[in-house]
Amino acid sequence: KKKKKKKEKKKKKKKRKKKKPKAQSQPPQPSLDPYLEELCKEIDEAFGNTNREGTLSDWLNPSHKFFWKKLKDNWSSIPKSRRKAFVGQDQAACKAQHRVAAHPFPTSTDDHCETAPEAYTDIACVLRSLAVSMGKSATQLRIYDPYYCDGAVKRNLKKLGFPSVYNECEDFYAVQKDGKVPPHDVVVTNPPYSGDHVSRLLRFITSNEKPALLLMPNYVYAKPYFPASGYEFIVPKKRYVYWTPKGLRPKDKTQSHSSSLGIRTSPFVSFWYVTKDVFDERKKGSKIKASLKSSGRCIHVASARHLPQSVRVS
Repeated sequence: KKKKKKKEKKKKKKKRKKKKPKAQSQPPQPSLDPYLEELCKEIDEAFGNTNREGTLSDWLNPSHKFFWKKLKDNWSSIPKSRRKAFVGQDQAACKAQHRVAAHPFPTSTDDHCETAPEAYTDIACVLRSLAVSMGKSATQLRIYDPYYCDGAVKRNLKKLGFPSVYNECEDFYAVQKDGKVPPHDVVVTNPPYSGDHVSRLLRFITSNEKPALLLMPNYVYAKPYFPASGYEFIVPKKRYVYWTPKGLRPKDKTQSHSSSLGIRTSPFVSFWYVTKDVFDERKKGSKIKASLKSSGRCIHVASARHLPQSVRVS
């Protein structure tokens, strides 16, 4: 009898465990006042905009150029559940913007760096003058960047008025070998710095006989393979940073700061190496120098021996 009673008790306990507690109906969330409801709609629309600029953290950061004051002032008044949903939307938007391309050529994780928009802004006046000297408008100037990372060069130059940019996910050296280099008026590129990429690029530029603006580390001018007599320089007053598209570099090789551009890095002092023909008087060379000076952002340097001490190789 005792054994039977014990078995019955065990069965009852099992039944109790299996019974799930009834889900309590959550009280309906209080409706937002019209002003906050309208703001939430604006935020949703901002996330839905494929050309949006900045991330949620940028919008909430008073020192950032994409700061959204209205959002910052009312952020704490938005219900927690809605804020959590916006954070999720922001993360999803960032992932969608930085889908990693499968590169059909060997790559090094250290080379995955996109040029910052400011660096292109510094040379916009140069590109416009080149276009004029060729009898073209800025929109007609054909720009070739042979090294593909994540395609940001197209977006950045298009914003500056240069939509005709060729930068495709293809092996530049195979394209060059097959004689399929696309027609172009000028080369603008930030090449991979590892291996022999820089020296191979410089050889291509020499044989290509087209104007070129190359964003490269300061140590390049001191290398024996650098043809110093063929280049002048555009040096920024503020050190350039670069942006690694999310997913293209291991976490242990990235800094903590990230934005819609990617993850920030600045491994080398760098500046623009510009072929001398760009500054030819027939190509408005003096006008280019004057534009660079008036911008206050960078300086023109005629030769390697005149480079500022701050960027020279020690």
